[in-house]
Amino acid sequence: MHWILISGLLGCGNKDEDSGHSAMKYEPVNATLRLLSVVNGQPIANVSVASPDGSDTTGEDGRGTVEVHSSSSYTIVASQANTMDHAYHGVAGSESFEVVGFLVDRSTTNTVFSMMGVSQDPTNGIVVAALDNPDLTPAVGASASLNITGAEPFIFGASGMPQSGDTIQAGGSSFVFFPNVPTGITAVNGMGFENTCHVFPSGSDSLDIVVDADTVHVVVFSCGAE
Repeated sequence: MHWILISGLLGCGNKDEDSGHSAMKYEPVNATLRLLSVVNGQPIANVSVASPDGSDTTGEDGRGTVEVHSSSSYTIVASQANTMDHAYHGVAGSESFEVVGFLVDRSTTNTVFSMMGVSQDPTNGIVVAALDNPDLTPAVGASASLNITGAEPFIFGASGMPQSGDTIQAGGSSFVFFPNVPTGITAVNGMGFENTCHVFPSGSDSLDIVVDADTVHVVVFSCGAE
């Protein structure tokens, strides 16, 4: 399965006549999060979607739209009962965008993690790097890393089963999972195979995010030429 993400901030300097300092103005862009089931690929309706600038609920097509700031990093949070919050991170450009994502319930998460011998500590978070080509197929050979130690990554390989690793395999999914990531600021890095990966849609090859407890944090990378 393959996912995309997007949102941001645009700062324009204005003279603050009272203080003499520049006041920032931010142009909004629409960010649509489209949620699909990891089981059957069907849209997920009735999920709350929120950014600091608005909120919405996904419809029958799985889409919820909020405003974010252009030309800056963003966070869009999807919330539903019996799941951890799923926070989508990226860097917006100057145009509206759509991020295709997933929402996994706690039972499924626990089942997958148990296959890897992992017990997720609710005081930690989970980080997921999604590494896609521009056509949203998995970026085979691309890899992801964090700037911390201790969070052992795993992927879904060609067999469809989870296995240790940080590199996307042919026939597998486009995700690298990092369980039990400590709360606080973490840099998520994407590295392409023969091509550069960048945070979708307008970022570089790395993004600093704030990891929250009991939350799934997803950073989407686009790899290769457009």
